[in-house]
Amino acid sequence: MKPTAASWFSLAIIALLMSPALGPMAHAQAPAHKPNEMSIWQARRTLTTKPNKVKVNGWYGPIRFSPDSFEYDVMNSKKVPETVKVDLVTAPVVITNCWRTQCRLSKSSVAKNTGLRDYLERFDWYDFGPEPTCSAECVHAAETFAAAFNRLRAFALDSSSPLRSFPQRAAAWRAVAAKPPVPDEVNVQRLMAEDAIKEKKPDDALNYYENGIALYPTWPEGNFNAALIAGELDYYSDAIEHMQAYLELVPDAADAQAAHEKILIWQVKSKQ
Repeated sequence: MKPTAASWFSLAIIALLMSPALGPMAHAQAPAHKPNEMSIWQARRTLTTKPNKVKVNGWYGPIRFSPDSFEYDVMNSKKVPETVKVDLVTAPVVITNCWRTQCRLSKSSVAKNTGLRDYLERFDWYDFGPEPTCSAECVHAAETFAAAFNRLRAFALDSSSPLRSFPQRAAAWRAVAAKPPVPDEVNVQRLMAEDAIKEKKPDDALNYYENGIALYPTWPEGNFNAALIAGELDYYSDAIEHMQAYLELVPDAADAQAAHEKILIWQVKSKQ
């Protein structure tokens, strides 16, 4: 039987996410500081989300990600638009340091990487508290940002990651009549995601689904459910990516047209 997203649990996700009892969506969750505990999607979201409690003296705007780099557009000192590209393969690990009331990113080693230097020089976190030192919120924001950057750097260097060969894995998965069972470690992530949904914690549920997808990209239900939750949380680029992965795995699913329409809606919303 072909897997389809129109399962009772997928419908339950939709019902819970639309329930008034869920209350306002809290998009600014606190990711773990350890890079290996963050999914690459969570890392990307961290790099594009402003912290709430501290002022950021830096540039936040649309960032275009690839497996090995990211780039963004700025106005240079001559008021001419240019694109800054950060090569994650050659980028060093970044660390945080405190200077008076400012928490800053810095390179852990000397490396000739102009894009990275320009990027780091645009970011420091600070507040206007009475103490002449970095606040806990300031330190947390900088450390979380550094963890996200280092997570993407680790992914860029990991050529063996299952996500790096998704098209080939998807083609092989489609070609097998009897689909292999979902690995136990992925089922654990599914169970945790389901529990998070019951607890009205959609951000946590999304992270669990994405951890499962990172382990086992050819997981149709995981991709579909992650897409639904990401869309409800306004993480439109991630929602599109997960739903496109679902359609690549099961292009002839009964709900394929509905999935295509969801992508079109998210594409429009992502530009608003």
